[in-house]
Order: sequence, then C-alpha cells, then structure tokens
Amino acid sequence: MNKPVTVATGIAVIALLLIFSTTYTVRYNEVAVKTTFGGITASSVVTRPGLHFRWPIFIDKVHPLDTRLQLVESSLEEIATADGLQLVVRAFLLWRVDTAREDGPLEFFRRFRSVDGALPQVDSAFRSAFTGGLSAFRFNDLIGPESRLTDAEDAIVRTLDGTLRAMGIEPVAVGISQVLYPPRTSRAVVERMKASRDVIGDSERTRGTAEASRLRAEASTRAEIIRAFTVQRQEEIRAQGNLQSAGYLAQMSQDEELAVFLLQLDMIRKSLESETTFVVPVDRAPWFLLQGPPTGAVSPAAAAPSRSE
Repeated sequence: MNKPVTVATGIAVIALLLIFSTTYTVRYNEVAVKTTFGGITASSVVTRPGLHFRWPIFIDKVHPLDTRLQLVESSLEEIATADGLQLVVRAFLLWRVDTAREDGPLEFFRRFRSVDGALPQVDSAFRSAFTGGLSAFRFNDLIGPESRLTDAEDAIVRTLDGTLRAMGIEPVAVGISQVLYPPRTSRAVVERMKASRDVIGDSERTRGTAEASRLRAEASTRAEIIRAFTVQRQEEIRAQGNLQSAGYLAQMSQDEELAVFLLQLDMIRKSLESETTFVVPVDRAPWFLLQGPPTGAVSPAAAAPSRSE
C-alpha cells in the first residue's frame, strides 16, 4: 500500500517540476526577454502579463525587466554658467526601459541584461548631459523671476533622448532639486545686482533729464508765444489809446481854459470820493475853485493864482 503512494507522490513531484520548468509568469510591471540556448530574436520579447509556456529551463531562459520608473540622482555638481558664474546643482532623472519601440527591450537586454546593470551607464550619461545642458544657460536664466529652468530641464531630456534611446532606455523627466551659490558667486551676484541697479538708475536719470529738457523747451516756446501775443496786444492798446487821446486833445485844444477847468474839477472829484479830511490852503490849484469865482472874473482860468505867487 505504501508503494503506490510513493509512486503517486513521485509522479506529482515530477509533474510539478515539469510544469515549473516549462512555464513562467510576466508581471504587470515587467517585460520579459526569453532566450533559446542563449540566443535572442525579435520574437524573444514578451510584453503580455500572465502565465506563459516555454521549453524546459535548460533550453529557454526568461529574463524579466522592470518597466517601472527608475530614479537616478546626481551629487552636488559645480557648474559654470554661460556668463561665467558658478552654481552648485543637484539634479535627478526618471527613466525606464523603452517599451514604446518594439526593439527597445531587446536592445536594452543586449547591452545591460538587467536594470541594475544599466545604472552606471545611465548615471554617466545623465551627469554629462545635465552639466553640459545647464552650462548653455546664463545665470539669470536659471535663477530669478525670469527663470528658464523648465527650458533647461527639457533641453537635458532631449540630449539624453538622443543618447539613451539607442540603448533601449527612455528618459522620462529631469528635475533640478537643489541650487546653491558658492561664496565667490554670491559676491559676483551682489556686484552684478549693484551694476544692474546702477544701469537702471543712470537710464532713469538720463530719461528724467531728457524729459526735463523737453518740458523746459516746451514751456519756453509757450512763453515766447504768450509774450509775443502780449507785446502785440500792448501795441494795439497803445495805438488805440493814442488814437483816442488824439481826438480828446483835439477837442480840448479848441478851448484850453475850459480844458484846464475840467481837469481841475475832475481832480477835486477824485480826491473827495472817500471820506477824507484835507487841511490845505485854498489859494492853491485846484482848491481855490471851492471859494467860487472872484468878483468880476469872467473865467476860472483867470481866477487862478499865478505861479509867481
């Protein structure tokens, strides 16, 4: 009775070993490369997840490759920018086995055999690409409100794409995780900021001087226009006054004594317009008119005292 059980157990073990040696599983996050007697062909890549069959293990061997994102991070690297300043930068790269192309996993396996085997090559290519890529940008392109850091990261990805795609590697993204200033760069940045502010100040000063000159010239032009108009108007008024005075003098010259009398009355009227007290001798012109005409006088001018008096 023990013999049949032993035979059955042996058969089961052999069956399990046979199944194990002729099947393999591809996970959802893997792509497998199956080699036959160590050789590979275009059909050696298996991308469909699940259970698959193969020849016994001594004929076919299966090599799984992880297709998830892999991370490579650089150490702090000192980089010279395009305008001669220094930055200390740390960056990272996200990459994976290139499954977008049919021959991507096959080329990756030919070169590296495994993800761990590709790390040194990826790290070296990444270090070269990101130091060279950032060196093509100026300091202000990487730091400050007008930073083009995203453009620099995209440029590094494009450089890596041209290098790593041929190896079956897809560079997905590059990021700059840390930027530091060496002491000499900090001093240079301060000097550049000071020089930049000086340039802005000189520009504004020049602009202000030019604007002031323009305003002065405009004001001078307007003043000349107003002055010319005033002089012209003054001459017009003077000419009009001369014309009117000429007519008045012509009328007054017809009776000089009457003209003198009227002028004296006008002077008295203007002097007494306000409440004013005068203490003056009444024998002086024109106040002698307040006494009335002297007896027997025929004209006001005749009643006026002579200058000799």
